[in-house]
Amino acid sequence: MRLLEHVFIASIAIVIALAAESARAQSAEEAPLYEMKLVYLFDRPETEFLFVIGNSGFRSVAALQEFLASSPAGTTLRWNPGCVRLGGEPLLSSDDEMEGFRAFCREHQINFVLVPSG
Repeated sequence: MRLLEHVFIASIAIVIALAAESARAQSAEEAPLYEMKLVYLFDRPETEFLFVIGNSGFRSVAALQEFLASSPAGTTLRWNPGCVRLGGEPLLSSDDEMEGFRAFCREHQINFVLVPSG
C-alpha cells in the first residue's frame, strides 16, 4: 500500500512538472522577435531619425517604448545599427540614453540584443 502511495505521488509530481514546462515553452513560442532599424529622413532641413519595426515607425524613443511596453514578457528586440554614424542618432549618441533604454527593456522583460558592428 505504501509503495502505491509513493508511485501515485511521484506520478502527480511528474504530471505537474510536465504541464509547467509545456506552459513555459508555449509562452516562449508566443513572444515575438522584433528586428529594429533606424531610418534617416533627409527631406527636412535637419536630419530626422525614425525607428522602424516591421511596418511601424516611431519618431522618438518615448514612442518606441510606448509600443514595446505592450509587448509580452520574453519579447526579443534585435537591433543591428551598423557602424556608420552621422551624429545625433537617438540611443546611439548617448551612453546615458542607451542605458536608460536597456533598463526599460529589463523592466518590461524584453530581451534587447544590440548587435555590435565593426
